[in-house]
Amino acid sequence: MRTIVAGLLAVLLPLAAAANGTAPVYTYTWVPPASVGSPRILKVELNSDHLRAGGPIAIRVTTSPDVVQVVTGKGNRQGALTKERPGVFASLSTLPHLGGLLTVKIAIHVTATTAEGTSVSADVPVFYR
Repeated sequence: MRTIVAGLLAVLLPLAAAANGTAPVYTYTWVPPASVGSPRILKVELNSDHLRAGGPIAIRVTTSPDVVQVVTGKGNRQGALTKERPGVFASLSTLPHLGGLLTVKIAIHVTATTAEGTSVSADVPVFYR
């Protein structure tokens, strides 16, 4: 179940733009352990760390300026975020209705890649219901 949910989130995160034209509010900020070198994921912001089926999900990833692409997910279940400016990538979407009343802890897998093909990944912990 967790793998299915995480896979669906990975595909849906980058799909839709803001429908009503309002800017998303990011209330959850996840900062990975400090690292050196490049590329780097500096922080990942979400509208919440408790995501709900059928609800919105807004994500913004801040990276080192040399990153040219950020994707969520793995393998054939991944999608690219929109580059807003150098080092900032974002997406706004609606989460799928999967049924069930249980809240599960999952990780949103984020990968940042440079033009040379060097990449770094991080797993952002969230709850999904």
